[in-house]
Amino acid sequence: MIAISGAVLATACVSQPVDIAARAHTELPVSAQEDLRTAIATFRMRQNEAGGWSLGGDGSARGLLGRLVAGAPETTDTITSYLEGAGGDVASYLAGDIVLATGLVEEVASAAIVVASTSAPLPESLLVRDITEVESVLAAVRRARTFFQAVSVDGRASLTTNQRVTVSEALRRLDDAIAQLVGAADALADRRWAASNALTG
Repeated sequence: MIAISGAVLATACVSQPVDIAARAHTELPVSAQEDLRTAIATFRMRQNEAGGWSLGGDGSARGLLGRLVAGAPETTDTITSYLEGAGGDVASYLAGDIVLATGLVEEVASAAIVVASTSAPLPESLLVRDITEVESVLAAVRRARTFFQAVSVDGRASLTTNQRVTVSEALRRLDDAIAQLVGAADALADRRWAASNALTG
């Protein structure tokens, strides 16, 4: 209950513009961009927490998925290994990974929007870095989405009709999160354009 309350409180703090506006203008860009970097790092490292998307060398199915999400080449046996790791509950295993990816992407998108929407000055060089990092997350989650889809339609997964619906709904929510991230990346690009014009104007 304490953990849940903490999570709700953290979400509330992020979502309330009053708290953000109350910060000094000189502090806001640094804090907002640090939040974005934290969200991106969490996306990349969360696979090492709770046993998901591990980049370790244990050869587990989730380790293979982690390498895929991180951008490493997919091996021809990745889906087989993933299904073996899922054991007898592929649907829950797969849906859980999709939900996790969705939440992480939403965090990155939300943090990026905060950076893009602040009225305080932002160095163009840091905006370029932020855009590059957000686009790397976008590319990674698109690869992951392709992988999730491939697993869901693989005959060896033997998903029932209801399980396919569950996974399909999870994928739809992931698509929504990806769309949010695309919008956030565009907003950062617009902010960079404005910063560039301010320098040359």
